[in-house]
Amino acid sequence: MKRLALVLALSAPLAALAGESGLVVFHGKCTRCHGADGRGKAIFNTPSMLTSKLSAADMELVIANGRAKMPAFKAQLSPDEIKAVATFIKTELKP
Repeated sequence: MKRLALVLALSAPLAALAGESGLVVFHGKCTRCHGADGRGKAIFNTPSMLTSKLSAADMELVIANGRAKMPAFKAQLSPDEIKAVATFIKTELKP
C-alpha cells in the first residue's frame, strides 16, 4: 500500500504536466477491482488483465461501455484517458 501511495505521489506532478497518464488512470479507476498488479481479485471474481486476449482497441470498448459486472467509464474518462489506460494495460503490465 505504501508503494502505491509513493507511485501516485510521484505520478501526480507528471500527470499535471502531461495530462492523465495510463498509469494514473489505472491506479485511480482499475485497481479497486483488478488489483495493483492487474491480476484480478478473487473477492470480486475479476479477470486478470495480464492474460486478457482483448486487443487494445477492444479493451478501449470494454472500458468505455462496460461488460458483465464492470461499469462503463465513458462518462468519467475522456477518450484519450481510455486509450491511455488500455495502452498501459497492454504494454506495461507484465505477468
